[in-house]
Amino acid sequence: MSTEISSSQPTGLSKFMDRRSFLRTSAVSGAGVYLATSKSAIAQGEKAGRTIKCALVGCGAQGDRLRAGASQISSGIQWVAVSDIREDKRRVMARYMELQNKHQVTGPVTQFETIEEMLDKQTDIEAVFIATPDFLHAPFSRMALSKGKSVYCEKMMSNTIEGARDMVKAGREFNGIFQIGHQRHSNPRYIHLREQVIKKAGLLGRVTHCYGQWNRGVSASTPLGAPKKNPVSPELLARYGYGSMEEFLNWRWFAKYGGGPISDLGAHQIDMFNWMYETTPVSLFASGGVDYYDGTPGVDGAAKAKFELPDNVMCLYEYKLPTGTMRAYYQVLTTTGSQGYFEKHMGVNGSAIISESPTSNQVYAEPGQDWSQWTTGDNPVLVKAPDNIKNKFWEHTRNWAKPAPKSYAVSGVAKAVADARESKALDPWEIPVTLNVYPHTPHVANFIESVQTKKPEHLTCNVMDAFKSCVTVLKAYECLKTNQKYTFTPEDFTV
Repeated sequence: MSTEISSSQPTGLSKFMDRRSFLRTSAVSGAGVYLATSKSAIAQGEKAGRTIKCALVGCGAQGDRLRAGASQISSGIQWVAVSDIREDKRRVMARYMELQNKHQVTGPVTQFETIEEMLDKQTDIEAVFIATPDFLHAPFSRMALSKGKSVYCEKMMSNTIEGARDMVKAGREFNGIFQIGHQRHSNPRYIHLREQVIKKAGLLGRVTHCYGQWNRGVSASTPLGAPKKNPVSPELLARYGYGSMEEFLNWRWFAKYGGGPISDLGAHQIDMFNWMYETTPVSLFASGGVDYYDGTPGVDGAAKAKFELPDNVMCLYEYKLPTGTMRAYYQVLTTTGSQGYFEKHMGVNGSAIISESPTSNQVYAEPGQDWSQWTTGDNPVLVKAPDNIKNKFWEHTRNWAKPAPKSYAVSGVAKAVADARESKALDPWEIPVTLNVYPHTPHVANFIESVQTKKPEHLTCNVMDAFKSCVTVLKAYECLKTNQKYTFTPEDFTV
């Protein structure tokens, strides 16, 4: 069975789609699954398919995700250098590349302490991947672009709107290929939901509400202590603006370096509200605060981390769509991992739930909707779900035991009876697309293709689109400061 994508979708992504292998489980194949040059990309330029010499700046967890995602691209990438002010991190990253990305390495990966040294000495670099703390995204992107390099920079663009605005200006000034790491833009499952389910088939009808969340438990924010071996010198820390090694390691907690959980986690999903409906919000109200990570002792007696930025935030956005008002609610919680992370799109004819985890992959039809016409052919818009909709939390698969809920039998005759006002059960369907590689792989591949062909229009998340998402997210802090509704203006999204 072949797999197709619409002409409006980014090229080169159809290789990630496999409608037959979707088993409601995460499937990640080995390296070399993708050739980072689609047929359409080859047609765009004579140099399509050539190898791009790449460097990574920032060798922490996010940098390693980019390296791992790139490892599943069979050609088009050659890693030549890494940069990090921690010697142990850059040494390990270079070794990982040489072992796990060996099809993308032709010799030792050169290690540099600073990005300045790397750009000055390793002149053959064509593309730079930036995975540093947020506050360095703007200056490092400008630096690399000014040297004639293409740039893939992780989201959020910056911890400030001013920094993000400068990134847009730098992209225009130096005219480089400039991708921002909102990887859902290149995910074939998200593309299918937007292009096929919502736009082409219109199965949700008028979308009135969206919901998103990322809930993470308290154990995910244990303070990191300074390493006893291979510490960074105070002089080098100060050169890049860090007050101490502890601040460097825990930068996400400080306003000077990051944007807090609403930026670190929420940026991906709030970005999807804009991207799915190709617009920006008209208003926002937010509530939140430092509700837990205030530095006081926890239940175990140990001092909790101390956040400067809110650790729990709830946002309500209002959008004006051609079909009417749509409201989008988002929450990021760092005090519970309950129900994880996902996004929902709710319309009068149906609803969809999706996440980078394939366990959220359902589309539900309201009573009276007949979607059978969209399940035929080699490239169906939907497939029938293998099981029934699960409305109760105790119906979901779990790894803990719980007694069945009590029967509300009356004299042993009747069990629980639904309220007459309760809606009928929805008809469950599924998105017939799965991603068999790491979530970052298609996005990295899209960037490499754009660099190969020198086609910025090929990017799935250019710097201007990412800027609009950055504004959408960071304006939540103005609401939190004023406790007032914020009304967006066109100027907010203009550079």
